[in-house]
Parts: sequence; structure tokens; C-alpha cells
Amino acid sequence: MKLSIIMLFALLLTGCGGGGGSNTSTETGDVTGNSSGSTIGTITLSGSDTSFVGTQLDTGFIGSSLAAADQPDYIVIVDKSSTVTFEEPNLLLPMPADPNNGFGLVVIDDSADSGIKGISMSIFVSGVKYNYTCTIPASTFINCGADSIALDIANKTITFNNATVINADTNTILTMDGSLVWGDTDAVGGGGGGGGGDSDNEAATELEGTWRTTCLYDDYWDSYDTGSITFSGNTFSSSGVEYSDSACTVIEESYSSTGTFVIGSFVTTSSGLSAKEIDMTLLTMDGNNFTYTFYNIFRVDSARLYNGDNDGDYDGNSIDKRPIDLDFSYYYTKD
Repeated sequence: MKLSIIMLFALLLTGCGGGGGSNTSTETGDVTGNSSGSTIGTITLSGSDTSFVGTQLDTGFIGSSLAAADQPDYIVIVDKSSTVTFEEPNLLLPMPADPNNGFGLVVIDDSADSGIKGISMSIFVSGVKYNYTCTIPASTFINCGADSIALDIANKTITFNNATVINADTNTILTMDGSLVWGDTDAVGGGGGGGGGDSDNEAATELEGTWRTTCLYDDYWDSYDTGSITFSGNTFSSSGVEYSDSACTVIEESYSSTGTFVIGSFVTTSSGLSAKEIDMTLLTMDGNNFTYTFYNIFRVDSARLYNGDNDGDYDGNSIDKRPIDLDFSYYYTKD
């Protein structure tokens, strides 16, 4: 797999500018802003090829590279047992623990030089290699799909939203969904990813930062709202204003809350999209102590945060009433 993965995505579509194997590899990247770490999250697969490649990638380690020379920003993801090493100037090399079983996945972001996003993935099953690729816009390969890749190296997150990749040999299609977040580590190594992690990983989730709503109708409260919510580590703080008119000029009341949250497993909503469970425990409400846990789901699409549709039987007031679908009419946008 070592500089395989369709020759590291045709040397990142633009030419790698070095890294022929003679340079000394390091384990933490260089001064240009590389990061690396073990993953939290899940990538699910769907399509006929899942009968032999499986329905989920056992993600472990991510190496990421900010653009250098003629390269775009990109990341390399490998399975739990494998590692990624770095060679100057900015070449990330997947290092398989088992060359017969595992996977390597390259995701590149568009740059001024290439203007192309893309995915290149090699999955190894019992010594057989299956290559999958897509680009945005489509060129030699299939189009990955509009808004299908959201890569944010600065915040260490990657989200796949109905991303379609094509089997280079059979032209069958795999669809990829899910999100990963990674935390910095002091050493490159396997065995640290997927569904667990240390306190550094817990300090950074795909929700990290501040999200805001514009003047939108909230059918649960039958009001128009503006507001914001800030996630930091495993805590959150929110504030907002309710209005009685659609222009958000007549204030009815304001509100605020703080608390903690726990992100759970991926789920498939009743409309067929992937989302994640989230349990949010309120500790204060409008400045008063108040303990209550709300059971919800969420999905991040690019810079938008969608929560569960809690208008009806699945209102989130207990585990068995966790929403089963998303509310796309009411969303937050990341600052």
C-alpha cells in the first residue's frame, strides 16, 4: 500500500515536488501546519461491493498536510492497525500493518493550482485490492457529488455526505457517509482510533465552535428564533431570542442555557440519511440551576448543523423518544 492508493492519487493530481523515499520520515509533520492523530467517528459504506469490502471502514490514524509547493491540502486515513509517516516537503505515506488486509484513503481539497477535490481509496481484503476514486468536478473519474466532502484540516474534521466513488476495475459504485475528528498525538501509531480516545480527542469534536441561527421558524415552540450555541470540549452554552413575527422584530422572550454533551453512535434516519446521537444535559437555564437530559440526533453538512425533528412523538424527552429524522427547516450555521 506504500505510495499505492492509485499512486497517492496521481501524486495529488498536481505533482508532489519531492519525497522519493530517500528523505528521513518523521512522526509529527513539519512547520507548515501538518497534524496527525487517532480518529473518533465512523465512515459507513453502501453499495453492492459491500458484500466483500464491508459496510464500515475501521478507521484508525489520520495524517494531514497543509498545502506546500504545488500540493493541495490533503489527508491520509488508514485502518486501526496501520500508520502514516511524513516525508519532506509534505508527502504523507500510508504504512500498512498487514498488506493483505486494511485500507488507505486519500482526500484532497481543492487548491488554486488544481481546482479539484477528490477521494482515492484502496481496500485490501485477503490480498485482493479494490481501488475507488472520485473527483469534484468530474474529470477522469466519477463526480463525488455536490457538497459530498467537507475537509477542515484546521479544525481536524472530515465529513462525507453521500460521496460516491467508483471501482476502477468494475465501475461499480460505493457511497460513503460519516464524519471523523482527530486529535494531535506525539507519536504516529495504530490502535488508537474508532469510537474511543483520550482526553485530547474528547476535547475536539465536529461540533467545536460557535453556531448561529438566522430568523427561522421553530415548529416545536411555534415561534421565530435567532440564537447561537457554542461547543467547547464536552460543554455547551446557548442563548437565543423568540419572536412572534416572521421578521423577528417583536420579541417574546430570551433564553440561555449551559450544560454538557455526549456524542453517541451513528444512526440512519427514517429518511435514509446518516446522523449521530447526542445526549445533552442542561445544568443551568436562564441563570438558574437546572438538570435535565435531552436525547437528540444531529448531522453536520458543510457549515450547517441540523438537529432532530422533535415535533411529535419523538420529542427527545427520553431515550426511546429520541428523534428518528432530521429537521432541515431549522439549522445553525458555523461562524
